[in-house]
Amino acid sequence: MKNIVRVVILVICAAVLIVGYYFYLSRRGENMKEESLEPESELSKVLAKDFSKEYPETPRSVIKWYNRIIMLYYDDETEDKDVEKLCDQAMMLFDADLLQANPREFYVANVKADITEYKDRGREIRQSSVQSSGDVEYKTIKDRDYAYVIAYYFTKEGSTYTRTYQKFALRKDEMGKWKILAFELTDEDGNAIR
Repeated sequence: MKNIVRVVILVICAAVLIVGYYFYLSRRGENMKEESLEPESELSKVLAKDFSKEYPETPRSVIKWYNRIIMLYYDDETEDKDVEKLCDQAMMLFDADLLQANPREFYVANVKADITEYKDRGREIRQSSVQSSGDVEYKTIKDRDYAYVIAYYFTKEGSTYTRTYQKFALRKDEMGKWKILAFELTDEDGNAIR
């Protein structure tokens, strides 16, 4: 009789362990599904973009990507190590002449200095936008294709809101990719501000 009681107790314990383990695994699977449903952050999306495989096709889309990077530069959540990675992403959009004029160390240092200045002044970029595709200006100069795109940045400093415009000059490289050649502050109509 003692042997039967022991066997019954062992069977009950084994059943409890099996059922408990089953519930543990099923709950763990649900938690993993919930974690995978969390939305990917803008920072991780931009840093994951492989411009060598998926380069933006139009001048406007190049500037849209560049603006996404700029918005992240000044985001309070962006850490210093991420700023350098963002700079590397931005530089993938630059023309060879712009890269030559702005070596990586120089560019990263300037971006970090701008970020510090923005934070010291309590300035934030609230929104960025790029002009419509129909307004992009195209030219051919000495057998090279150029495009001119205007973007604006809506900023807040203290209780003051301002809109700043920049005109980007892009040039098609040998691979047919539009690259940022230069940019300047302009008025709403694209006239340079001196």
